[in-house]
Amino acid sequence: MLLEQQKVSINTGLKKDNWFQNVKIEQLHKPLLEDTGWTNKLRKINSLYIVENKVDVHRFLHKHSNLIDVILEAHPQIRKYFPTEKLQLKLYVDPESPEWEYLIVCICASPEFVSEAFNKLTDFKKSWWSEASYGVAVNLSIDLEFE
Repeated sequence: MLLEQQKVSINTGLKKDNWFQNVKIEQLHKPLLEDTGWTNKLRKINSLYIVENKVDVHRFLHKHSNLIDVILEAHPQIRKYFPTEKLQLKLYVDPESPEWEYLIVCICASPEFVSEAFNKLTDFKKSWWSEASYGVAVNLSIDLEFE
């Protein structure tokens, strides 16, 4: 009797999910592909930041779309403090826990001006990032990188 019940529930589950077999992958992503707003925002991000591993970053942004507007809003705010520094956007994957990943906006500063860069970053975080980071800080970090 128990075996028959399991068989019935498995078959019932297959019938419910049977529609999925007839759907093409393109149809599943069609709303995303047609969403020119999302595409335009990605293009804008690509124009404002040097994006490393674009495929991985775009995948992460698709999964965490709430970051897109914050990343776009961050650019003019960062530029108030770092008007000429190179800005990179990259995906960090923890080598010990590959499932733990987040985006980093790297402000590439000169090693000659370390203390000045840290002071500017502190001011930036106090004036904008501390409030803007609510709800996204677990998936997005803004930090300095010296080159």
